[in-house]
Amino acid sequence: MPDSDLRAKYGASAFDAGLQIQPRTFERRVAQRDDLDQNFTKLWLDFAITGLSRRPALDTRTRFLVLAGQYTMAKSHAALDDTVRAAVAAGVAPREILEIILQCVVYGGHTTVEPAIEVFHRIAEERGLLDELRASQLPPDGNDRTRSYDEERKTWHPEDVADPRCAGLIERHGWLAVGRGLTLRPRHHLNVLAWLDAMDPEFANLWAKFCYQGMYSRGIVDDKTRLLCMVGDCLAVGEGTQARGHMRGALRNGASPREVMEVIFQTCVNFGMPPMLHALEMFVQIMAEDGRLAEIGNPPTRVETYAK
Repeated sequence: MPDSDLRAKYGASAFDAGLQIQPRTFERRVAQRDDLDQNFTKLWLDFAITGLSRRPALDTRTRFLVLAGQYTMAKSHAALDDTVRAAVAAGVAPREILEIILQCVVYGGHTTVEPAIEVFHRIAEERGLLDELRASQLPPDGNDRTRSYDEERKTWHPEDVADPRCAGLIERHGWLAVGRGLTLRPRHHLNVLAWLDAMDPEFANLWAKFCYQGMYSRGIVDDKTRLLCMVGDCLAVGEGTQARGHMRGALRNGASPREVMEVIFQTCVNFGMPPMLHALEMFVQIMAEDGRLAEIGNPPTRVETYAK
């Protein structure tokens, strides 16, 4: 069926929304689905395209960045290609899109990020963005020279500062690596670093400097948005433990409960209902622990299921 007929059949609103988020593939995907099952096509459009993609809980920039991270983690390169193009067209800074892709190296490794870099580089080359990207690069040593020990120490949890392990770890691995972790993951980073340090101090040093002094200190994307993306990254690969920590981190860095929930809700479109429901239950438990259930409608902390 011609695209004009499909637009009339399913509505201009659905087509306009779809072309905004899937500029290269949307019309083909609608045509394929329509050939096979028109009821499914309408259900998909109503739920995923005119429904979830247009909800205001996440701004356009954040929604695209979350999707870019999720598609990178899931190695869904065609969807990543579409999302990068859509994000650039919507005015999202190319450097920020690239940063979310690069941040996936921490949880996905280079086998995950390498093909995503190729997708992004190809688009950047086609769109004439490489000069802009070269001009906006960090120096080789990142932000090390501009960071302040005195300012960052103010953000550390008092129990971490008083912990007898803290001073020794800073002495061995440097405050630039240890301090960023203390800011981002209070009462967690110190435990993990001490655990690794006990087994293999050399690896602990490499890990802390790469992840915390390096990747998590780049400052290209604000921590609130980066952590919302990390929630999405974890959910894309079924990593609940880290997702829970990053939900807390996002809240600590200024994300609203509704923004965290929207990342969770968005996950069900591409990764299904089970991980969404599991993540939502984790988030409700976090809100209960923090005495904030009223902010999300006072739901029960656990949902009744068929599993007994």
